[in-house]
This record gives sequence, structure tokens and C-alpha cells, in this order.
Amino acid sequence: MFKITHPSRRFWQLCAGALLVLLGWVLCSRLSHPWTYNDDYNGAFWSQAARNLSRSGFLSNDGVPAPLYFGPPPVPAEALYVHHPTLLAGMMVLDRTLLGDSEWAARCLPIFFSLLTAALLWLLVSISSGWRAGAFAVAFFVAAPMELHYGQMPNFEAPELFFLLAGLCCFHLWRWRRTAGFAIGLLLCCVLAMWTDWQGYLLVVLLAAQLVAERNVKLAAGLLVAACLCGFAFLLQIHLAAPGAWRELLHAFRERSGHGDLSGGTFTAAQWLHTEYGYLTTLFHPVAWLLAGTGAVIAFLERRRPRPAREAAPLHIGAVLFVIGAFYVCALRNQSYIHDFAGFYFLIPVAVFSGFSIEWTIRKIETRGYRTLAATLAGCALAAALIWSGIRRLDGIDTQFCILDDDQSEPPTLMPDVGRLIDRTFPPDAVVICNFDPYYSPLPFYARRVLANDTLTYADWQRAVSDALPQSAGGIVWAAAPDAADLLRRLPATETRPVTVDGIPFVLWLPRGGASREP
Repeated sequence: MFKITHPSRRFWQLCAGALLVLLGWVLCSRLSHPWTYNDDYNGAFWSQAARNLSRSGFLSNDGVPAPLYFGPPPVPAEALYVHHPTLLAGMMVLDRTLLGDSEWAARCLPIFFSLLTAALLWLLVSISSGWRAGAFAVAFFVAAPMELHYGQMPNFEAPELFFLLAGLCCFHLWRWRRTAGFAIGLLLCCVLAMWTDWQGYLLVVLLAAQLVAERNVKLAAGLLVAACLCGFAFLLQIHLAAPGAWRELLHAFRERSGHGDLSGGTFTAAQWLHTEYGYLTTLFHPVAWLLAGTGAVIAFLERRRPRPAREAAPLHIGAVLFVIGAFYVCALRNQSYIHDFAGFYFLIPVAVFSGFSIEWTIRKIETRGYRTLAATLAGCALAAALIWSGIRRLDGIDTQFCILDDDQSEPPTLMPDVGRLIDRTFPPDAVVICNFDPYYSPLPFYARRVLANDTLTYADWQRAVSDALPQSAGGIVWAAAPDAADLLRRLPATETRPVTVDGIPFVLWLPRGGASREP
């Protein structure tokens, strides 16, 4: 009689490996794409920070980045970015040094950390709860549009999530083994997390509180001392680079925790809740939230049931990271209102508790025969459907960042092509005036120049020239803009030159003896 056998450990290992390959393939699908989508802004932001630190020397300005400075060195103190710890900028400089100054090189850093996070999640759950549970956890991690879309974005999220997860893994390994190596690993991961972004400090507070409750005061004290030293070092670093940095940092915290939106207005609590609901149900599938919630409830109800310490570790890690993610989203309301990726740290909790829910269900009916196999196959089918749905959602998550008019389409290469034209035409110290780019796109990254954006009228143009002093000024006019005809009539014809970029007409303004260098 034909006997149906259950999938072996090797099968689940192969499934997890295939999921990691799939994740890498999706994350690399836009590897070399220019920074022309709205969510690509952070890529240009941190690439420019690395560019400035590389050309000025990493120790210039005490290692504090200047991601929005596009003029020649030296970088002025007022251009420094002091709102976050500085390790990300250092990693971007290293990435640029090893791989070059390009979009694909910048994306390699977050993709590297995203794959490390997925692999570490798989090992954690597999060693704790079995290879099948590990494969399901990775499947739900890969299925999230949040990971598929933002896992390749150069920003804090991908490296910070890895350092947080690695620190929690070291924490549990120390609890199991009580060896100094894992305690050192925990301290190291927490230090790296604290120098990457603020969530590292929250992790230290949560773990220190738990250690004190468990009467492990020595390690708790070590974590808190490390946090104090990292915080003091960062405050000293930004103060030495920019004397007014502390005031700017305090203002940033107040702004991010407030109710202001991008238009200069405010949002209500109802608007915030509605926006967050839209973000979290778009970037995570509602079914994944349902499974994760079910898994969390089951874990809570069974919290007193004797459970091996190894099996409880992923549930604890998921709970801690959920607290960190929820605190970040709720405490920094302005940040989470304008940035849909603020919920990135929910990735691990959703993956862990969704996988736990499926694994718990299979174990409950784990008897020999068809029922267990059917439940396993149903779990696999559900995970595959969510992955397919997540990949399908990617096309609707982001839109092109238009530099001319949001109501009209433009060639996808227009932004970098216009930027490179500016770079070829004007000297490095020139201020380039333009009558487009109203939303301050990554165009300056490609232009490598200071731009006076959205200068529409001749009076505004004259004011921009005056504001540029003592630097020279030049300009580029989008010839089809509503006020372009009047503006071009007032500019001396001998100082203008028509050009066409990707089929769109522009006019260069090259003042005599001013800002121009012939291509």
C-alpha cells in the first residue's frame, strides 16, 4: 500500500533556502534603478551623505553627515544632520569605498542586512521550535510587502532591525549558556544598534528591566552603562561638529512627536489612526496580521504551560520587537504619519507569531495520517499565496517622483538626465536656479549642485540670484511651464541656450562671466 510520508528536515531547509533566494531576487529587482521613485528619496539622501564624507574625509566635521549639502567642500556646520546617530553614514561610506558611487552599490547595504535578518530569523526559530516552524517564519517575513519594498531602501531600518534581532538572540543564548562570550555579543549588538538609531536605546531599557527583575543586576548595569556612554559620545560628537546641535536635536524630537504634517498643517488622532491602518494593512497582509494576532493570543494563554526555554525564545523576541515597533509608531506620531515604513520593526513579530500560529495548529492535529499532511500542505499553500500577493502589491506601493508636474507623466530617466546636464554645464560652486521640482526631489544628487527650486517668476529669479551671492548663479528653465514664456522674455537672449532632454524642452541660462562651463 502506498504510504504518504511527511516532509523531512532537509525539505524544510531547502524551502527556507529557496525563500532566501526569492527574497534576494525581489530585493535586487530594482538594484540599479535611479532614485526616481518617491520612496527612493532616502537612497539619494544617504548616498549624498556618504559622498560628502568621502570627499571631505570621514573625520571632517567629526564624522557627522551632511546629506542635504550639494556644494563644494568644506561642509558648513549648519548643513550637518544631527537628528540620528551616525553609524549608518559610516557604513554608507564604507559601502561607497568598496563598491563605488552608484545606486546599486548603495542598495547593497540594506539588502545585505535584510538577507542576514531573514537568515538569522530562520536559524533562531528552527533551532528553537524546529525546521518546519523556521521555514514558516521566514515565509511570512518574505511575504510582507514592507520587507519586499523597504528591505532594499538605504536607511536605518534594515541594519537596525538586524542589530536588534542579533542582540536578542545573544541575550537568549547568554540565558541558556551563561558564558561571557554571549554577554559580550549582547553588549556589542546593543552598541551597534544604539549607534545606528534610537531603537537600540529602547532595547537596552527593556532588557535591563527584565534582567533586574530576574536579579541579573551585573549585566543590566553593563547595558545601562553602555547606553549612557553611547549617548554621551553622540552628544559630544554632534556638539563638537555643530555648537547648536543639541538645540536642533531637541527640536527634531519635538517635531517628530507632534501632530504636524508635510503641508505645514496638523492632523487629528482620527486621521493618524486611519493613516496608520492604511499603512499597516498595505505593507502587511491582513491575513498575516490575523495569524500573528492569533499566535500572540495562543502564546499568552499558554504562558504558564511548561515550555522549553529554547521554544519560548522566539516568542519573547517577537514580543520585545513588537513593543519597540509600537512605541516608535505611537510616540513619534509625525514620523509614522508621513513615513509608511515606520512600522518596519513589526516584521519580526508578524513573522514569528504567524509562523507560531501555523506550527501550533499543525502540532495540535499531529497524528499519523492524512490530517497532519493536509494541515501542513494548507499552511504551505497559505504562505505561498501571501508571498505571491506581496510581490503583486509592489507595483502599487510606490510612484514616480516627478520633477515637472505631478499631473503629467514624464520619462523615468528625466531626473538623472537633467541632473547630469546641470553637472556638465555649471561649475561646482554655482547655484543653479530652476522653475521646476516643487517637491525637492533627489535631482540635486545627480546635479551635484545647490539648486534654487521652483523659482517661477522673473522677480523670484532675481531674488534667487541675489540670495546666491557671493556664489555665481545660472539657471535651467522648463520651457513648457506656465510662466516660462514670460521668464524667458526677460532673460537676455544671448545668455540662453535651448536644449532637449528626453524629448522635453529646456532652456539653459548661462550669464556672461557667470556660472557656466561648456560641456
